[in-house]
Amino acid sequence: MEFQLLGPVRAFSDGRQIDLGVRKQRFVLAMMLLDANKLVPAERLVELTWPDEAPRSARGVIHTHISRLRSVLNAADAERHGVALISDGPGYMMKCDPKRIDVNKFMELCAEARGCADEEARIRVLDEALALWDGPALASVAAEEVRTRLTRHLDEARLLAMEERIDAHMRLGRHAEVIHELTELEAQHPYRQQVVGQLMLALHRSDRGPDALTAYQKLYHRLDHELGVEPAPALRDLQTRILRDDPSLKLNPREKVKSGPRQLPPDVDHYIGRSRHIEEICDLLISRTDDVLPVVAITGKPGLGKTALAVKAGRKLVAKFPDGQLFIDLHGNGPRPRDPSEVLARFLRDLGVDGADVPSTLEERVGLFRDRTAGRRILVVLDNAATEKQVRLLIPGNSECAVLITSRRRLTGLDMRKLVDLDVLDQADALALLTDLVGAERLADGDVHAQRIVDLCGGLPLALRIVGTKLRSRPHLTAASLAERLEDERTRLDELVGGDREIRASFLLSYDSLDEEHQRAFRLLALMPDNGLPPWAVAAVLDVDFRTSERLVEDLVDVNLVEAAPGRYRFHDLIRLYAQEKLAGDDERDEARVRLINAYLYLGKRADALLDFGGLYQFEPPPFTVDTPGVFDEIDRGPAVWLDHEYPAILEAIEYAAASGKDELTCQLSATVAAFFELRAQWADLKRVAELSLAAAGRFSSPYWTAYALFAVGLAARETRDFRRAEESFRAGLKILPQANDPLLEVVTLLSVGVAERLQGRWDEAAKYFDGCLSVLEALDKPRWRAYTLRESGVLDRYRGNWERAEQRLREAVETFERLGDQRWIGASLRELGIVRRGVGDLTGSLEILQKSRDALRGAGDLRREGAALRCLAETHRALGELDEARACAVRGLDVLELTLDSHGLACTQIVLADVLMDMGDIDGARIQLDKGLKALSVSGDPRWHGKALLTHARHLTISGHTAEADAATAVARQMLSDVGAYEAEHITAVSKG
Repeated sequence: MEFQLLGPVRAFSDGRQIDLGVRKQRFVLAMMLLDANKLVPAERLVELTWPDEAPRSARGVIHTHISRLRSVLNAADAERHGVALISDGPGYMMKCDPKRIDVNKFMELCAEARGCADEEARIRVLDEALALWDGPALASVAAEEVRTRLTRHLDEARLLAMEERIDAHMRLGRHAEVIHELTELEAQHPYRQQVVGQLMLALHRSDRGPDALTAYQKLYHRLDHELGVEPAPALRDLQTRILRDDPSLKLNPREKVKSGPRQLPPDVDHYIGRSRHIEEICDLLISRTDDVLPVVAITGKPGLGKTALAVKAGRKLVAKFPDGQLFIDLHGNGPRPRDPSEVLARFLRDLGVDGADVPSTLEERVGLFRDRTAGRRILVVLDNAATEKQVRLLIPGNSECAVLITSRRRLTGLDMRKLVDLDVLDQADALALLTDLVGAERLADGDVHAQRIVDLCGGLPLALRIVGTKLRSRPHLTAASLAERLEDERTRLDELVGGDREIRASFLLSYDSLDEEHQRAFRLLALMPDNGLPPWAVAAVLDVDFRTSERLVEDLVDVNLVEAAPGRYRFHDLIRLYAQEKLAGDDERDEARVRLINAYLYLGKRADALLDFGGLYQFEPPPFTVDTPGVFDEIDRGPAVWLDHEYPAILEAIEYAAASGKDELTCQLSATVAAFFELRAQWADLKRVAELSLAAAGRFSSPYWTAYALFAVGLAARETRDFRRAEESFRAGLKILPQANDPLLEVVTLLSVGVAERLQGRWDEAAKYFDGCLSVLEALDKPRWRAYTLRESGVLDRYRGNWERAEQRLREAVETFERLGDQRWIGASLRELGIVRRGVGDLTGSLEILQKSRDALRGAGDLRREGAALRCLAETHRALGELDEARACAVRGLDVLELTLDSHGLACTQIVLADVLMDMGDIDGARIQLDKGLKALSVSGDPRWHGKALLTHARHLTISGHTAEADAATAVARQMLSDVGAYEAEHITAVSKG
């Protein structure tokens, strides 16, 4: 007996289709098959069968459908096929072989395809899997909302299978053949970035570059105008590579954009040896003898090629980890190893989490990272690790993933499958590497001079690469003369065979081979930050025209002194240390550093001015004198994206300026990244630069910069719930504001202080700050800021039951945002207005306004506020006695809020849903929601919602017969709400009685 759910719901017995009856009866069977061999509660079947309003006889109808289905299946000889539909206490169970259900067949075939090493075999298996589909899953048996809810994971799996099948075709060079299919997919899924990436690559490889770029621009405008976001980093990188006509896109037809992050660097050219290590690492990482995630670390002294080995092994494993490969340099050998929290934030964005939704705490980021990697097969490569502590939090919890680490340290405190201790190349491999680098025509077999070079380099791959590149790029230089030079450098030979200084000798050899112009470039580029420099910054450092700087740095790339990455140049960390030594006595060092910092100051200010809530700081940066093409356009297209790449360099400049006593420069540089850090919720970075700026402003007695720094310190403290520090900083800022002579800064500070006071329940103080803010705005032409303030003040008024003034201020805010065409804040203000109308008893008006709010927020792509609007709709429906609608809105609100990481909003909605469920008589269901919400709100620092949650708790206790406990909870809630002046305190009796 076979069952089909991937399309119309059907059943077959010995090849003959079975008549399954009416639509709802087929739907009930589909529910049982989706949870085959599991108990399905009758309540769940009722809820899904009648999503809007179930009749009183619903359970009886379900029982009738089950009985009829049982008769139909028994008539088709179900027992012989091992199929049985049984009643079991509060629900029903479908017993059958899961392999007889097409959903499970499909999933198994997809898993099998991902394990195929041969692309043709992968295509055949995926074709077989996709052939199981005959339209949308559960077609014609369920309402679209219910169908989507139940089959979202199946639709996603189908789309992923289609993408993987297209990937396989493209790896075989069939890019032209898949363009039509991709065009149709893109039309059906216009926000699917993986599909757009595949289409771009296929068009580019078919010599249709302009069409590829048009596809990107269509997506960019769609995301920007409709959702307010930008394409993922991988897609932006692909656009850049297409614009530059990156040869690797054409020359390597197996290269592709996949559905997950693909961050492994390219293979190192001229790679010789290590085959045993590669095989061992691959076996260790794919072995699944237990349920423990495999962790392998590569260790050894500098210059042994640990990163190259990790990349080589990782690329051989790509097919085994089809959901992506994450790669990051942890800068373990530099002065500022990457913070695990920063790394997790980047990983989360790479895995699809919107920057604004990245949690602020390390613990939450760890949890979300493990959640996003659960059920996926991802390889994580952590390069250049500093300590066990640094990498421990970056390891997924899913045993289907794998982690490969490189480090100079042995990391013996880390649980791992194997520590691969790398050693020097043996003589045969070292000679083969040198010969491959130089060319067999120049190094004949048995060349004693080449063997001598290998011996003097100590078998170290980095040293061999440097001397090999030098031989290859200098036709006049012979192996004999190079060996002789190495022999003459006694100290250099000593360093080549011991400790860190052994590498420096090879660096010196390569450095001495440069002419004066290239030596100067090498020295000055030691100023580059850990993450390297873009081409325009190289030109600024070297103080030459762009073409000359490009030639110089590319020459350094050729001799392996500088590494090239998409859009950036960087040093290997050890070469950078050597370059810094050579720079130490250079008279040009300080001038070059000033040029670099001034360039970042100018461009950073330009980017900041284009951000939401940016452009607050007023200062005149030095002019930008570099003739590099495109940098202004790059910033104007995506200021936040540009800052994503460049803020580490600005941070390093801020640290340098602060340490060097350049106080005004410290404040100006900090100003260029403050709004960006707020946008990306990088509160630790905002706190750091704000504190440096505050100290600097104090040293040169600047009220202006002191006030701004205090505001930034307070904002970072407020958003991390450090209210004591926030209050101290805000109050200190208010004292100095008159001397700053910046009305807009006064507005921003007063508004921020008011929100902080309101969050803590100090509403009288909050009102003073909001009114003060509005008073300052009377003299300013800042309608948007006035509307923001009116909205925040209106929220406070409704908290206190001051309905008339709340409505007045909120309506004015709505009108202003309508004039500005700001859908997001129209929706946000309408939500507050809808709550006010409910508060004055206008339930019909409240419903209408809240529906407009929900629609506006949905159109603006603001999921967090859409979820809040749904919660408010649930409360209004409840007040109208429309409990089914109330429950549907609350449940939908939970679904939306779970996507946004708004834990506070989620908890509030759980409390609302608990009240609705109690109204419907579902006491157990209410208890589940109540426990979740109350736990979160008890530590949120929000006394109003905590008090409301305690009232719902008291109501549940009363219904459950625990009167004494209910009275105690009510008393605490009454005191809590009375203390803050919440209007709900006046209705405690009515609320507690339900």
